[in-house]
Amino acid sequence: MALAVALAGCAENPPAPTPAAQDLRPVPRKPRPIAHPRKPATSQQEEASVPEQQPGEAAPEPQPEQTALAVPTSSDLIGLDPQRTTALLGPAAQTNKRAPATVWHYKGDRCELDLSFYMEMKTGQMRTLHYDFKGEAASPEQRQACLRSIIEEHRKSERS
Repeated sequence: MALAVALAGCAENPPAPTPAAQDLRPVPRKPRPIAHPRKPATSQQEEASVPEQQPGEAAPEPQPEQTALAVPTSSDLIGLDPQRTTALLGPAAQTNKRAPATVWHYKGDRCELDLSFYMEMKTGQMRTLHYDFKGEAASPEQRQACLRSIIEEHRKSERS
C-alpha cells in the first residue's frame, strides 16, 4: 500500500491547458439516421439474406397504417380558419349567417356538428370559436366517432 502511495506521487501531472486550448470544446456529433425498416422476408432464402440487427442499433419503429384516419379531438376544432376546416371536414352541408357569426352545419351518420366562425379582430380572419354537437355525441368517444363519420363522408364524396 505504501508503494502505491509512493508511485502515485511520482506520476506526472498533466500539463495545464493553455488559454487557447481552453476555448476549444468538443463539437457534439449529429445522431446517425435510423435505417428504414425492410420488407418482411417471404421465403427462407430471403430470410437468410436479411442482416440481423447489430447490438446498439435502434430497432425500427413500426410505420402507421396508411388507411388510418386522422381524426381531431373536438377541442382541435377551435381556432380553425375556413380553409383548414374545409380541408379537414369538407364543405359544410349548410351555411347560415347569424351576426356576428357564420355557422357551418355538418351531418354525420348519427350526429350533426355546427361550427361557429367569428371575425378575429387582430387579423380580420374568420376562425371557429364555438362548436355544438347534436345527436349521439354526448361523450368524447361519441364526438370522435361523429367527427370520423363526417370526415369519412367527405372522403367518399371526393373519390366519387
